[in-house]
Amino acid sequence: MMNRTPPGMTALTIAAGLTLAALAGCSSSQAQPGKTQPAFTSLSPGPVGATFPVSDSSGTKLDVTVQKVIDPASSASKYSKPASGRHFAGVQLRVKNAGTATYQNNVNNETAVVLSNGKTQHADYNPIAGCGNFDNGQIKLASGKSGTGCVTFQVPNGDKVSAVRYGNTVFPGTTAEWRPS
Repeated sequence: MMNRTPPGMTALTIAAGLTLAALAGCSSSQAQPGKTQPAFTSLSPGPVGATFPVSDSSGTKLDVTVQKVIDPASSASKYSKPASGRHFAGVQLRVKNAGTATYQNNVNNETAVVLSNGKTQHADYNPIAGCGNFDNGQIKLASGKSGTGCVTFQVPNGDKVSAVRYGNTVFPGTTAEWRPS
């Protein structure tokens, strides 16, 4: 009597084998001896108004300018209020695509502030008066084009924005930093 494989089992066995082979070929994100890992690089801080090149390992090339820091910032409407014990702060950015491919990302994710207490604060999506956000953080720029908008933060009362950072949060590359005066 012949041993027969049930219908469908051959395909399942092959698929499982291919999956295991693919997983075995995946590289670990942990540092491995003898291999260099891409690094995030920070430029020396500059003043508000300075333009810095920001790039990453995916090929993104931007010229980013912090045009102004608004701290404290006013709410854009009566429906937009900071949490208790906090105030809004805003960072107005100009982002120019200096690369050859279209740049599409979320500016709110790429921007962070360092507070006077040394802690890093990430973006808040509430609108502030007089400075519109980039379409809920989204930006899409053809080569050579630029966009300007604000990123909002909720800052604990008593703290101020002491630095602004912009850099890709996924791909290693260059992060720019500005210091308000």
